[in-house]
Amino acid sequence: MFRLLRLVRVARALKLRRGFTALQDVIHSQRASLYLKFFVSLGQLLMLVHWIACGWFGVTWLHTENWVASSDLRYRDSLFQYLTCVLWSFCQLGVGESPWQPTNTTEMILASVIAFTALITAAVLISTMGELIAGLRKLRQDELSQFRLLRRYLQKHDIPVDLGHRVTQFLHNQYTERQQASSSQTQVPLLELLSRPMMQELQFERHRPVLCKIGAIKAILSKDDVHCRRVLHKMAYASLDPMVAAAGDVIFVGGHMATMSYIKMNGRLSYFK
Repeated sequence: MFRLLRLVRVARALKLRRGFTALQDVIHSQRASLYLKFFVSLGQLLMLVHWIACGWFGVTWLHTENWVASSDLRYRDSLFQYLTCVLWSFCQLGVGESPWQPTNTTEMILASVIAFTALITAAVLISTMGELIAGLRKLRQDELSQFRLLRRYLQKHDIPVDLGHRVTQFLHNQYTERQQASSSQTQVPLLELLSRPMMQELQFERHRPVLCKIGAIKAILSKDDVHCRRVLHKMAYASLDPMVAAAGDVIFVGGHMATMSYIKMNGRLSYFK
């Protein structure tokens, strides 16, 4: 029976870990990922406190003379008893000194085991939470520092207010997108280990939905020709160069010599005569 319960706990822990990993894969923002890790660590700490509290109260069932009887808590309501155990659990983490002391050998052994376990586990969790808070603070400070320098630059060079507002808004959006661009090659150093043919195929599949809007490319793909696909892979790797544009930017003007063609990846593009 105990072995079955252990297997159930292990399976549940594996499911939670897989779920947490899947959730991290969905989140592309570094700040949101840090917040997620922080709240997960906080939840683990609270769960540890809960289990310690349950164990500390459960040991009273083994002896008539126990810490509950000596503390006159036997006839108090269940909520008060639970909160008392939770307070005792926090005291074992080094928050303060507990007024409820062990009254028999079993309680003394359990208290010693809990103190040793809490010393290690709580230290690791609290250290992890401290590192995550420091990481969040650093992200915020970096952002404030960058835009503080931008405001000084705009003021020093007497940039018009309207243009300065457009520049600030555009850079703010770009900064946010850069923090969320986990699928960009510059954000995934591991992609540098890929072979060139595989990297070319990866870049083609990355832009495939947009490239298939071109009739010629869609027709080539429908033939399922290996050589044609190879050429498309090379083209996607060598010829595609992403371009970022802000609202109101002029991309090209009629009458100028065309040196490249443009494909709208996202956003809105308007033509004027």
